[in-house]
Amino acid sequence: MKIARVEVFPLEFPFRSAFLIAGGVAGRPGEPSVRVLVRLETEGGAVGWGEATPTPRWTYETTESIVSTLRKYLAPAVKGIEIWNFDALHRAMDRAISPGVTTGSPLAKSAIDVAAHDALGRALGVPVHQLLGGRRREEFQLSWMISVSEPAGAQRLAEEGLEAGYEVFDVKVGMHGEAGDLELVRATRAVVGDRVVQVDANRGYSLAAARRQAARFADHGVTLFEQPLDGFNLSGYRALCAASAVEIGIDESLRSTADLIEYVRADAIHVAVAKVQRNSGLYRSRQLCETAQAAGLGLSLSGLTETDLGLAAGLHLAAAFDISPLQLNGPQYIETPFLAERVWRGGGTVRLPDGPGLGVDVDEGWVRSHAVEVSL
Repeated sequence: MKIARVEVFPLEFPFRSAFLIAGGVAGRPGEPSVRVLVRLETEGGAVGWGEATPTPRWTYETTESIVSTLRKYLAPAVKGIEIWNFDALHRAMDRAISPGVTTGSPLAKSAIDVAAHDALGRALGVPVHQLLGGRRREEFQLSWMISVSEPAGAQRLAEEGLEAGYEVFDVKVGMHGEAGDLELVRATRAVVGDRVVQVDANRGYSLAAARRQAARFADHGVTLFEQPLDGFNLSGYRALCAASAVEIGIDESLRSTADLIEYVRADAIHVAVAKVQRNSGLYRSRQLCETAQAAGLGLSLSGLTETDLGLAAGLHLAAAFDISPLQLNGPQYIETPFLAERVWRGGGTVRLPDGPGLGVDVDEGWVRSHAVEVSL
């Protein structure tokens, strides 16, 4: 069951609608958006797939860096490692690309980690959630993203989410000023009634602004205020957590389990946001979720608008830790033409895939014929 080869396939998919975050435009309608698929094969012939999503507006990993990191550094480093030995797998990847002052190319590492979990599950004939310790739920609510260039567009987008069957709404704030962001939340609440509304600032506020906005968001029934501040900001998040009537969640600043421990020690976090790609895959995401639950924190789970392949990986993690609703918004923005059967069937709920590994079947011929060249 040793890893024999790792292949890398950059693919382009058109974005359905605009995707904006505080860092800038992450996707435009009709523009091609790259997802990097990894095919991992063992000496015994077991095959697994993983996905990396280049998101330069959110992190430093670009399409070019992910592809070159996978092909030139990570793939040679993991060859010959038993796929069940996730500790050895990550040690080898960390030697090839050192964590240093960051976590060291987590999106690229995640693609290999997920592919190894998929291959191991298929070789053993068990689903990935069993490799993660169990299954505590099978059905999940997905959130509908309210991400607009002008607050006036919130009403229309919220109505689209309702028509599509969603019960949870995730509003992107931090880019319209305090008044504009508040209007965005007001407009969403007016449309969705008493349904769940969360906000995600993607590091867009100062501490003073976040304090003010937390009080305003509480008045509008917001249940989660995610990533309001930038950086590893223990003092800022501690002050905000103490003052906020809305639970404070941390995503981008939660790079590792060690970071989480420091936030817990400082009373600077209410909800830990798990993210498979940000945490270098399922192995370290499981460690983070176990630590968060042991500390008595809430858990959320978000993604990077992955295809249904990445969605499946997130669902297996959510199943093991009973997480719902999920901020896995890929189906809102992107199609998945390379699977024999999609995971998402429409609407605001999704079920855990059946079958071994991730429970999805990749059309390898489609992937090979549609892979694009990347200039390195």
